[in-house]
Amino acid sequence: MSENKNTESEKNPHDFAVSERAHVEIRGMTEVISFDENAVVLATTGGNMSIEGTGLRVNILDVKEGNVSVDGHIDCIYYFDPTSKQITRGWFGRLFH
Repeated sequence: MSENKNTESEKNPHDFAVSERAHVEIRGMTEVISFDENAVVLATTGGNMSIEGTGLRVNILDVKEGNVSVDGHIDCIYYFDPTSKQITRGWFGRLFH
């Protein structure tokens, strides 16, 4: 399985860029798991990723190329393990757990 993941990552490398905490562009997205105005959860070639904030909007969604663009007020971006039993979210949640 890790061999397949490496191949996927090589074909579609993952990175992201944040601008002014109001815009984020992500490459290497493989699936949109969920989204609403407070959170966008994505599967990427680098792992599952959550973008949290307020007034979030998915502006560009190119599943074929693996690109997504999100606008709104961005409070945090983090990666997580979907098999983890940990309920807390974000860096502060892990800090005070």
